[in-house]
Amino acid sequence: MQTAAKVRKQFLLEPGKIEMVRRVTHAATDTEAINKALDMVIANAEIHKTFRSVKGKCKIEDVFNRLSD
Repeated sequence: MQTAAKVRKQFLLEPGKIEMVRRVTHAATDTEAINKALDMVIANAEIHKTFRSVKGKCKIEDVFNRLSD
């Protein structure tokens, strides 16, 4: 991913969620954890968009039922 300008934001987040994200992403800091989580959400959205675009054009088995909506 390309490095972009950084902006300062303030959010009220649940500490337990931040800690869980830090563990899942193996992040050293809260900021790193949140950036990694945002990257994962963006990647999942792009994957979902790609699958939607090929749905019906080839044989893809939707074993996680992610294309039903």
